[in-house]
Amino acid sequence: MSADYLPDATWSATLDGDLAVTGTENPASPILADFFAGYDRAFVLPDEREELDGFRDCLAANRGAPLRFGRRHRELVITLRDATGGAVLGGANFLATGMGARPGQPHVSVALNYLYVDQQVRGRGLARKLMAAVARLAQRATGRPEQEMPAIFIEQNDPFRLTAEEYAADTAHSGLDQVDRLAIWARLGARAVDFAYVQPALSAAQASDDGLLYAALAYPGDAVPAAFLHDHLESFFGVSVLKGGDPAAEPVAGAQLAGLAALARTGAQVALLDLLAPLARLERGKPLPPARSMLAFAKAG
Repeated sequence: MSADYLPDATWSATLDGDLAVTGTENPASPILADFFAGYDRAFVLPDEREELDGFRDCLAANRGAPLRFGRRHRELVITLRDATGGAVLGGANFLATGMGARPGQPHVSVALNYLYVDQQVRGRGLARKLMAAVARLAQRATGRPEQEMPAIFIEQNDPFRLTAEEYAADTAHSGLDQVDRLAIWARLGARAVDFAYVQPALSAAQASDDGLLYAALAYPGDAVPAAFLHDHLESFFGVSVLKGGDPAAEPVAGAQLAGLAALARTGAQVALLDLLAPLARLERGKPLPPARSMLAFAKAG
């Protein structure tokens, strides 16, 4: 077992004096069970869901992940409660990756796999507070100063690529319209990554998911170097998605990584697109205008 794997480690932070965050990388920790109870209510689409055993496998992959691909990794789940230890208010699962010293680029990238706030406590700014906790613990878990800001990447449902049934089912279950959800994240600073992203299958029983939009938060500048995005996705695919598998050997992951590697050899960058203006053009309660994807709609102007 790697000396860098800490099966009994917990990670904690206090937010604003009245909220407590606790995290773990231990697949047997009760923190995972508490996280999963809320997660299970929040996510319903079959190919986006990770089951409890999948989360256990992700956390167990920490044994071999710390210096995989020559980068430092930590996969964590966290829960948010009030400081008195009451009910879980929200939670997150993320992979923190140490990206090394690259001039002008963050030292840490975060694949924010899942984040939820319980429906009963929405409207209190808890998503923003959870994001701040993710950033702090990601820095701490990879040995970087907490005052630095990591690059955070997220998957989002692309309303243009969901079937009508998927759109309705997820909206009804979450209580949030798909367009409204994108707008919330856009106000938190999310910008779309101009890249044809596909999530590889999370398990042998699931399919890959091409109905997602990939987005970045807290990334400096208007574009991500292809080399940075390649390394981030290689870590994310290898640890969080494939649970220690080889992303180069998985067709969906391998194709995306090969494309980014080719771009990286030219020094290319991948643009980040603001979504607030495009989302403002969509009328709530009316059919979406014709477009292949949210990216295509955003770039159409």
